[in-house]
Amino acid sequence: MRLGGCRAAMSASRAMARASQACDAHRVAAFLRPEQSNNTKFNAMDYRMASARFLHVRKATWRPCCPAGNARFTKNLAIRALICCVTIAATAVPPALAVTPESPEVRAMIERGLAYLEKETNDELGGKALIALAFHKAGRPDSHPRIQEALTACQTMLDKTSQDAAIYSKAIATIFLMETGSDPALAMRYVGMMREHQKAHGGFSYIPYKTGDTSQTQYAALTFWELLNTGTSPDPKSVQDCLNWLIRTQDPSGVWGYQGQDPGNYELVKQESQPGLSMAAAGMGGVLILGNAVGLLQPPGQVEAEQQQSELPAALRRADEAQKKRAPTLPAGNVDRQRLLECVKRGQGWFDKNFSVDSNTEHKSYYLYSLERYKSFEEYIAGEINEEPEWYQQGYEFLKKNQKEDGSWNDRDGAPCSTAFAILFLLRSTQQTIKASLGEGTLVGGRGLPRDLSKVRLKGGKLVVESKPTEVDQLLGMLDDTDSDALDALLDDPAALRVDNVTPKDARRLQQVVRSGAPPARVLAVRALGRMRNLDYVPTLIYAMSDPDRRVVREARNSLRFVSRKFEGFGLSDNFEDAERDRVLVKWKDWYRTVRPNAPPLP
Repeated sequence: MRLGGCRAAMSASRAMARASQACDAHRVAAFLRPEQSNNTKFNAMDYRMASARFLHVRKATWRPCCPAGNARFTKNLAIRALICCVTIAATAVPPALAVTPESPEVRAMIERGLAYLEKETNDELGGKALIALAFHKAGRPDSHPRIQEALTACQTMLDKTSQDAAIYSKAIATIFLMETGSDPALAMRYVGMMREHQKAHGGFSYIPYKTGDTSQTQYAALTFWELLNTGTSPDPKSVQDCLNWLIRTQDPSGVWGYQGQDPGNYELVKQESQPGLSMAAAGMGGVLILGNAVGLLQPPGQVEAEQQQSELPAALRRADEAQKKRAPTLPAGNVDRQRLLECVKRGQGWFDKNFSVDSNTEHKSYYLYSLERYKSFEEYIAGEINEEPEWYQQGYEFLKKNQKEDGSWNDRDGAPCSTAFAILFLLRSTQQTIKASLGEGTLVGGRGLPRDLSKVRLKGGKLVVESKPTEVDQLLGMLDDTDSDALDALLDDPAALRVDNVTPKDARRLQQVVRSGAPPARVLAVRALGRMRNLDYVPTLIYAMSDPDRRVVREARNSLRFVSRKFEGFGLSDNFEDAERDRVLVKWKDWYRTVRPNAPPLP
């Protein structure tokens, strides 16, 4: 809760003025209520999540009561009071606006971090693969030097890595190879190495250790999930044993420790090995991932939707459904669903009571990456997505405060790895993976079909979504209504945007959107301004060339080519590097000065 306000006072013998403002925000924590059904499989986890924010403002009130006839005295005091109130109001900190991975300020932080990683790397295979993942998730091409460096390291460091006592390099290399699709056969060799780390009780750890390690187990769980997504079924017993170990090694309070103390049964015992936020996020992430892998934690309606899809004729299935390669859900085996749900409920309860973005560990960025993974799977399984969750806002503020001048973050893991972890958090990288592997529609009930099914037609044996041209005033209305489905359709169909008879007011609004709108809105605003083919809007298009979102930059490049009738423009490849973009930007500015020599100078 945050409370803020200002007061200024005066009366008759000291005239009184008073202004106060209060704001309050409340977040209702998510909670779980397990279903009472005896069905041990395919029942969706019955989450009930809610959040509420409200703003309460009390109007300022004046109550002057000064001696009659002393108008000058009253006037002077009133002026002083007004100055006091204005000064305090001007210095009051307004409530921060929520951010997402697409917000310009977040993208700027990410780009600064990537710029640092362009110059710095890590000697270990896991570090190289982690850095490469950050570039891959940020949309860099596979030809990027850091991605190629990691691929080469995966190929050349195989024997050396096989001797590592820890699982990290093997797991992160596997995840990198699977995410990029670079070398599936090589990925499976690293998966083979990981088997040596699983103990008889099911947990994963250092090769010489007998106890399981919650930190390393979470990376084994993520690797299992990546295998499923790429069409390879991991050993069901290995997955089941791993999940049961996580359930057994949870502290009765709901937290996990670093080296799990396994009681050998499901009578939970106190975990004394460095319990805290970092291990709680690791444990919860592992439980949700593995619970989903064995089909006991499913998003609402997922099973029914998959059955409906399988019953449709091939011609009526979406093309992207046919292209998915996800392996079938694994059997639950001896994993008890009710026991699993109770484990999740305890973990959520502990996290809600103890949450902070500043963990009790020296591995700050590592913890934030674990937090993002846990929360992304929690959202997915709940079937409810909050695009601006409070935990992300707090993580963003923490990273913003701690980013170094060179763009890096630094903690116990060293600057390169810490920076890569921080970037993966800011990008919501796990959410990216979930969306990419399961399709955007799996996060809600629609399974990828447009909400307005009246637009769907069967043509040539394929489902086609028909759309009518959209005028600029309609576009601006969509921005006001945050109609994401309509905006997404426009983004996918450039021909659907019409720019006839645009009023000056609407054009000014489009220019404002380019500077302050959400990323999809900025793309469409740039597209609309370019279609108008008016030199007056070239400065805005040039400004968009410096946008942190690369989609906006590509749209601005295309629009400038259209306006200038230079259909090759001054270059700029789709997968451009910043140096190339800077050179092209200078050329566009020079061109504009030749056609508008008397125009105000561009920044």
